[in-house]
Amino acid sequence: MNRIPYPDPEKLSAAKRAYLDNPELRVLNIARISMHAPDPVWRATVDLALAVVTGTITDDWLREVIVLRVASLSNSGYELHHHLSMSRAVGLSDAEVEGLRSGDFAALSPRDRLVAQFTTEVVRDVDPTDETVKAMREQFTDEHIFEILGIIGSYMNAARVAAIARIENDDIAIKSWDEEREGGG
Repeated sequence: MNRIPYPDPEKLSAAKRAYLDNPELRVLNIARISMHAPDPVWRATVDLALAVVTGTITDDWLREVIVLRVASLSNSGYELHHHLSMSRAVGLSDAEVEGLRSGDFAALSPRDRLVAQFTTEVVRDVDPTDETVKAMREQFTDEHIFEILGIIGSYMNAARVAAIARIENDDIAIKSWDEEREGGG
């Protein structure tokens, strides 16, 4: 049971009610609980969440590497519920998934290992080491690094919202953002 109840739809703004009533959207529990935020904060959160899954140069595989690491470090059962299935849908192996969950990155490619380490340092330490930032700058453009930071931050926020409210997992885990956008979720 949630620690914080979902907001009463009748008391929500017109924009939030329109979002809830959109027949082409499956409104996830994280989106429903986030409607407690004032409209400008809620809208910005929705826009960031959409941007990090639809408007990035980061491919689906690398995004799942990032998200699984954030979810694991954040002990977010809610995020793991969705992203374990999504990571498998993009092709991550059981060994890669387990490594991202445990912090043993041996099964990952060098690029994925670097991004998992960077994500770990950002989530756990806030300030990654100079060595890690240098390696990231050798592998990625500064624009891509800041996009990765946006992905990390968005999922850190979602993990914390889910934890504070103690929302329950959705009935069906997302397997693909493309399926969700096409109404197949």
